[in-house]
Amino acid sequence: MPRKISQLSSLSCIIRIAEDAPSVAIDQAIALAASMDAHLLVTVIAPKASLPYSPLGSAFVAPMVSEINEKTERSGAALAEATREKLRKAGVRGEVRVILNHVDIVAAEAVRLARASDMIVVDQPSAMLDTKGLVLEEALFHSGRPILVASPKASIPTAPSRVMVAWDGSHHAARAVGDALAVFPSIETVEIVSVKGEKDLSKSLPGADLAQHLAHKGITTTLTELPLKGATVGAVLDGHASRTGADLIVMGGFGHSRLREFLFGGVTVELTETASVPLLMAY
Repeated sequence: MPRKISQLSSLSCIIRIAEDAPSVAIDQAIALAASMDAHLLVTVIAPKASLPYSPLGSAFVAPMVSEINEKTERSGAALAEATREKLRKAGVRGEVRVILNHVDIVAAEAVRLARASDMIVVDQPSAMLDTKGLVLEEALFHSGRPILVASPKASIPTAPSRVMVAWDGSHHAARAVGDALAVFPSIETVEIVSVKGEKDLSKSLPGADLAQHLAHKGITTTLTELPLKGATVGAVLDGHASRTGADLIVMGGFGHSRLREFLFGGVTVELTETASVPLLMAY
């Protein structure tokens, strides 16, 4: 039975001003929007500095904070205009907005806007307290949308056909698979991968049941169980995806907050920061 066409008609991409690495999420979002004739909302977040308490007196500190925020505002406007030019050159329908606010507010405001879209594209965080990490966690927990984490090492094909599912039987993983199929009807083959020894999966939905479900949709599936062999789960999954030529890794999101995952170890934190293959997540 033929698969339905993609229902993806609108995309959101959240980027931030940065003096380090440029955003790769915006280029991948533009390519996807162009291939699917989708509307693209790009939100540029520009975190403002707050006026701290200073024994030197607010009168001395305030001008410094004001100067920092004026620079941030100019940088946000410049990035927004450069992004609008990219959209024009690519012939993509869309708009670019700038959110200038304090760091604990900008991510929430950007994600609120992105709820009115079919998928959100973000950059890989580089560290737990990186603003991109705050955006990722806010989007994953509070958008209700699938999140595509762009990798600087490999762009996602506009019509991915080969997908690797990191399967643990959770409802997060099941939702991620459903979202991936809805967004990318080009998917033809799915490798369902479990890592032996990572967690107790005896009471979880077996990968064979997911394979049967996908077969009913006409999708070719394979089941793979990988050993840890002293490596981290994230490294095992990413390495396997790279070696097998997967276009996309699909997995459920954090089981806990990103801070807790970082402190106690978590495959999702590792993959969102280091994956060499684009990562589609849902919560």
